[in-house]
Formats: sequence, C-alpha cells, structure tokens
Amino acid sequence: MIEATLWTAAPDWTVVGSGVSCRDTGRTNVYGTFIAYGGWGVKEAWARAWVDEVYRTALSRRGIRYLCAVRGPAEVDYAGREIGNAALANHLVTRQRGLVIIAAHSSGSFVAHELFAELAAMEPRGPALLRRVVYYDLDGGEAGLTPEIVDQLRRAYFVYAEDSTTGTLSANAATMMALGARYASAGGVLEVNAARSGCAVGAKWCLHDALVTERPHNPETFDLEKDYQGFLPDRPAAVAYLAAPWHPPATPPAAPKAPPASP
Repeated sequence: MIEATLWTAAPDWTVVGSGVSCRDTGRTNVYGTFIAYGGWGVKEAWARAWVDEVYRTALSRRGIRYLCAVRGPAEVDYAGREIGNAALANHLVTRQRGLVIIAAHSSGSFVAHELFAELAAMEPRGPALLRRVVYYDLDGGEAGLTPEIVDQLRRAYFVYAEDSTTGTLSANAATMMALGARYASAGGVLEVNAARSGCAVGAKWCLHDALVTERPHNPETFDLEKDYQGFLPDRPAAVAYLAAPWHPPATPPAAPKAPPASP
C-alpha cells in the first residue's frame, strides 16, 4: 500500500501578511496570479501544498506565474478577521498585467470576500484589478459577497461536488446552487462529478473535500491535513472546475431601436 507523503515546504515562499504567503514561479512572458484560500482550520503550509499541486497539474502551462496561499480562518464564520488581506491587496495592485484566478474552499470564501471588499475600496487600482479576477467559490458561503462586488469581477463561479454513483452532494451544494442562479450572468453554478471520490453514501463532508483532492482520505468526512497535502497519482488535486471559461461573459446584443413614430 502506498502511503501519502506529506508536502515539504519549498524555500521560495515569502510571507506577505498574516496567514498569507506568495511565490514567483519564475515563468517568463506570463503574468497571471493564482490565489487559493484554505477552509476553516487549514494551516498555511497545507494551503501552500494545495496551491503547488494545483499549479503543477493544471496551471503550469497556462498564463500563471505568481502563486499565493492563504491559511484558513480560525473560526468557521471568520469572526476574527485575522488574515492579512489588506497586505495581500497592496501586494496585488502592484501588478498591472495578468488575470487573477482565485479559488476559495469552504469558509475560506469568507476570507476571499474580504479581499474583494479591500480591493473595491482602493480606487482606482483595486477596482481595476477586480475586473481581472476569475473567482471560484468551492462549496463555500455567501457572507461578504455583494452584487456590487460580483458585478466588478471578470467571472464568478459557485462550485459543488456530486458523486454520481451515490447521488450524494457536497455539504454546501444548496448554497452554491442558489448563488449560481443569482449570479448566472457572471458565470453561475458549476457541478463537479466526484464519481471517483470513494466517499460513502451520504458523506457530504467527504465530498466537500473532493473539491481539493479527487479522492479524499476519509470516506466518511474530511481530513484536512491529509486532503490538502497527501496528493498521490490516485489522489490528485481536484482541478476540473478550472476548465470553466476565464474570458468575460458575452455582452448580450442591444435591443433594436424602435422605429420613429409616424407623424
């Protein structure tokens, strides 16, 4: 039996703010940034492991050069507001080029929404950066996300997992469906088929982590330490949602003008 090898920290991560670290992959002629927000209780090292694996498997040949990892909030509702999003916002607005792809898992969505509010208040560079953001809310929540913010984003997707072999949905699927319907014009809802997850029937919290790793380590529930780090050939990072378009939604054609009234 192959045991998962937990990730060892790369030497090139730089602390940007409390709970936030970033690194430059060194790629040339590409300018995009990928940021991942871990869920409740996820340590910064675990978030870095997740970011590194997503980059290795899905983003290393796309237009991404810069990576940022954000630890999970100390409380499920992020009541402490302890993450250094202000420092991250200041770090990001220095880059005038490239898309900013943000994936926020579970309660990490509340932390990501705080970043959006920080950027919206940083006229003029913050709102300009928001227009380059493609956002994936991975089985997370709504708190802190407003229609005004979503209107500024390039794209916004609300992602849940379903195991088609059992019919079980991830823990926050209903919230993702509701938000996806509300913000359909920005991107809307995405369903990830987690048929190879190995999750037990009804194990919604196992499927919750199937948006981090395709095959969570505990078939009954989540195991954050292993699911964010223990990537193997048979337990790859979950990246299917990243296939959703990054280009802006098409602008609907203008309605034809009514002919002038007859005199």
